[in-house]
Amino acid sequence: MNLLLVGLGKRVRGLRKSQGLSQEKLAQRAGLHYTYIGAVERGERNLSLQSMEKIAKGLKVSIAEFFPLPQILSPKARLIEEIVNLLRHKELETLQLVLRVVKAII
Repeated sequence: MNLLLVGLGKRVRGLRKSQGLSQEKLAQRAGLHYTYIGAVERGERNLSLQSMEKIAKGLKVSIAEFFPLPQILSPKARLIEEIVNLLRHKELETLQLVLRVVKAII
C-alpha cells in the first residue's frame, strides 16, 4: 500500500472526525459517494486533484491542510497537529478558556 495515500487518508479522516462529520455527510458536502470517502480514508484510492479539492471544500479547509502528512511528522509535531485539529472549529470563548488553561499549566 502506498504510504502517501495512507497518510492522506488518515489526514482526511482526522479532519472529518475533528468536525464531527460522518463519511456520508462529508460525501454529501463534497459531491462524492460515501464509499469513495471511505476508500480515500483507507488509502485505497489515488485521488485526482479535482477530488482532493472537492473533499477540501467539503471539510471547509484548503488543500494545503492535507499536508504535511502525519507519517512524516515527528511525534511532537503530530501531537501539536492533533491539538490544533481539535480546536480548529471551536467557539472563541472555548479557545480563550483553553489558552488560559495552557498558560496556567506552562
